[in-house]
Amino acid sequence: MDKTQLYWIFLKFIGEEYIDIEGLYLKPERILRDGNTIEFSIHNPNDISFYIAVVEEELDEILLDFSKFTNHKFKYYIDTNYPDIYFNKTLENDIQTYLNSKTKLKLRSLWGEIVEIKGKSVGFYTEHDYDRLIIWNNFTPKSAFVFDTRTNEITEDDINICVDKYIQIIESTSAYLESDEVYQEIDEILHDYPLISTDYIAQVYHTGFTNL
Repeated sequence: MDKTQLYWIFLKFIGEEYIDIEGLYLKPERILRDGNTIEFSIHNPNDISFYIAVVEEELDEILLDFSKFTNHKFKYYIDTNYPDIYFNKTLENDIQTYLNSKTKLKLRSLWGEIVEIKGKSVGFYTEHDYDRLIIWNNFTPKSAFVFDTRTNEITEDDINICVDKYIQIIESTSAYLESDEVYQEIDEILHDYPLISTDYIAQVYHTGFTNL
């Protein structure tokens, strides 16, 4: 069976010219020379926010079913100018508005020290690996202190030292500590975006300190 026949069989299999994934449209453009790879383009008229790993997970299921249907193993290639993580303006603004409200960061160590850092967010950026989406809050500290609950005393107020202790608490506890204790409301913001927030993608939130 040649590539043209396989292409039209695939279109009949999906039932239309596009695959609709939560309002994001993937259009099969052609089957590449190897005869096994279907090339897709992304069409996003609804300006849907997405993480490409979630889109690929949905596409994996469709290609697996089609491979079983044809008894021929297929893979895919997505040709797109979008970044791997795309936040539309609404989502960007919602996250930044929330981060702007976080003028105080506070963590408690296992040994009884509380680190409190006051300042402001000056933006955010994202990173990822396959099963993790990471949001970094760029935070400029203005003041800080360490309070020792064992002695009921402030033991440090140098910003740089306080930031170091804040980071030490995270490193000695869990990489997810800020996600659970500082930025947990971001989960609620992302919950409305099914192509970003899923059960199999860990959402991790960190602080990147600036102007130190």
